[in-house]
Amino acid sequence: MKEDPFARYLGVSIDEVRQGYAQVSMEIKDHLLNFNGSTNGGAIFSLADIAFACASNSHNQIAVGITMTMHYIKASVVGEKLIAVAQEETDPHRLGLYRIVVLNDNEEIIALAEGMVYRKKGTVVSVPTQ
Repeated sequence: MKEDPFARYLGVSIDEVRQGYAQVSMEIKDHLLNFNGSTNGGAIFSLADIAFACASNSHNQIAVGITMTMHYIKASVVGEKLIAVAQEETDPHRLGLYRIVVLNDNEEIIALAEGMVYRKKGTVVSVPTQ
């Protein structure tokens, strides 16, 4: 997960991953702003989506997002550090529901999201057989 090329491209740090949970962060820089001078909604969505992907694949079973709804609560600006925390809300069966909260470095809620995954039969990381 830490080698995710899109996360690396955006400057997202994958800070913590454990079963059903992930925390990722990103410092807001000029190239992530929209024409109004606040953080582009796509950058916030991408941060939440990366946390969602890490948390949902943390059981080492391939999980693919099938829906995600984002609610933008407060604008963020250049220089802020945004932190996205994804938490599993259901037991890890075929469908998984996740809640994702995006906070700024003052712990103010920037956005809230819910995402659902479908779990496939394969594993994320192959384990060598002996």
